[in-house]
Amino acid sequence: MNGATRLTHDDEELAARLRARDLEALGELYRRFGDAMRTLARSMMRNRDQADDVVADSLVRIREAAPGFRGPRGLKTWVLRIVANRCRDALRRRRFEGGAPDELDPLEHAGLRVDPAAEWDEAMDRAAVLGALERAIAALPEEQREAVILKERLELSVAETAEAMGISEGAVKSRLFRARATLLAALREWRP
Repeated sequence: MNGATRLTHDDEELAARLRARDLEALGELYRRFGDAMRTLARSMMRNRDQADDVVADSLVRIREAAPGFRGPRGLKTWVLRIVANRCRDALRRRRFEGGAPDELDPLEHAGLRVDPAAEWDEAMDRAAVLGALERAIAALPEEQREAVILKERLELSVAETAEAMGISEGAVKSRLFRARATLLAALREWRP
């Protein structure tokens, strides 16, 4: 995949330490990528506690899989791919749960935080708009939601998103196109 991040010297050193099963290296990996891991898990799972469990499970899987890591691509995409796979597994196992009540703040429930841009119109009801956006993202098909989270929320490139998802760049672009169309339609009432 063209354009995907290559291992930096720091990543190579960290990967070597992980392959040697250095627990301090696992801690360093978490310090480096923990925010992205939590954001991805919370966005996919839509439940803070379950997402935190997935992140912990992912760290165990990373430690187990590290000796086999030989990827020429970035360590971050490898880590996020493991988190995404663990989220998919957990979602398949999760029993049906009733939807969140409308009065539940979807951002708070998912354990996400928002730092709105200063130039937003102060009169706009940010919480309502962001809640509507989160409900619209949650309603996306799983593969579209994952692509949106990786590309837009975690700001990965298309190549990195493709690598993290284990699909082609074209498939990522297609999923993003469909997701954006769905999100625009869902948020039509909020557009000026």
